Amino acid sequence: MKLNSKILVALLLCVVAAITVGMVAAEDLTLPDGATFTVPDGFTVQDDGDGNTALVKDDLAIIVLASDAKSPDDAKKTLESKGYTFKSQKDVSGFGDIKVFEQAYDKDGMPIYGYVCEVDGSSYIVCAANAPSDWDVSNSDNPVNIIIKSIDTSNV
Repeated sequence: MKLNSKILVALLLCVVAAITVGMVAAEDLTLPDGATFTVPDGFTVQDDGDGNTALVKDDLAIIVLASDAKSPDDAKKTLESKGYTFKSQKDVSGFGDIKVFEQAYDKDGMPIYGYVCEVDGSSYIVCAANAPSDWDVSNSDNPVNIIIKSIDTSNV
């Protein structure tokens, strides 16, 4: 009977470990072009009402788009035509081989950052709305950094 108890306890521990790993595993989302990216820890996935998938945590909202914009200037023109006020643009580092441009905007008093990047020949824009004042996308813990580095275009 002792052996059966030990086996039962071992099986229960394996089940608990499997459930825990499943809960900790990051969720991947698929973009319309077939690319996938990892949802950063703590974010919930919601529909933004315009057919886009929004990632939300506290007051921060992030949207990832496969883009037809061939350059940061194309992205800027598109956003300005939608009523966003352009503030600044700069190259940002911390993304390995991926070139990323940060564009800062204002929309109705809310700070919005657009990150224009190209991954394996495909263009993407990651938008972060209502970012905190200490926002630093080059930090590896930044959710936009996590998303951009995780974009997988193998199914595009």
